[in-house]
Amino acid sequence: MHNRQRKVILCLFVVLLCATQMYAQRVSRNRLEMGLQGGMMFYIGDAHPRMFQDVREVYGGELSYLFNHRWSLMLQGGTGRIAGRTATEHGQPDPQGEMWTNRLVDIDVVARFNFLPFGISDKYDLKVKPYTPYIFAGFGLAMHDNFNRFTPYVPVGVGFRWVCSQHVGMFVAVQNNICFGDNLEPVPGYDNIHELNGSNPLNCDMVSTIQFGIVF
Repeated sequence: MHNRQRKVILCLFVVLLCATQMYAQRVSRNRLEMGLQGGMMFYIGDAHPRMFQDVREVYGGELSYLFNHRWSLMLQGGTGRIAGRTATEHGQPDPQGEMWTNRLVDIDVVARFNFLPFGISDKYDLKVKPYTPYIFAGFGLAMHDNFNRFTPYVPVGVGFRWVCSQHVGMFVAVQNNICFGDNLEPVPGYDNIHELNGSNPLNCDMVSTIQFGIVF
């Protein structure tokens, strides 16, 4: 083998080795995320016409698949309580009435859109950011009254996510579950008195959560 050929082969080998090393140093994209979340829950309905009344705890988990830096699909499951006071004979909240609570178990699937290309910082792709605000929407099902009732809902919300390391991230999110029904209160004075549950879209219960979470 001539010296020139050996030099060419040696140069090609060095170039290939450098390219392999550069690729290996690139941060790989995570496709799956698992997370835990917790925070506070309240509802707006017949017993509570305003926000942040009788706030209770909520906690749960999530599993996400990341299609790209913008879009992902997220499965969420959680449980929490709503609370209020019993109704007067006119169907209004009684300030002196007995306090009730109702535990909800929610499962929903949502599509999540990041406003910024989100991922682990990569010096080879400067457009990718380790933080982003995002929005999401989907479809879900709430189980309540000791799993004797099921109410579908549309979850919509906004949030902010950031990356702490290659395998750990955090987020804070506000979610509103718009229910297809008016039956979350376990009180006859509130709950579907005229058997018109779901027929009036302007008289539906809404459950809101504010949660902080960590993902892996």
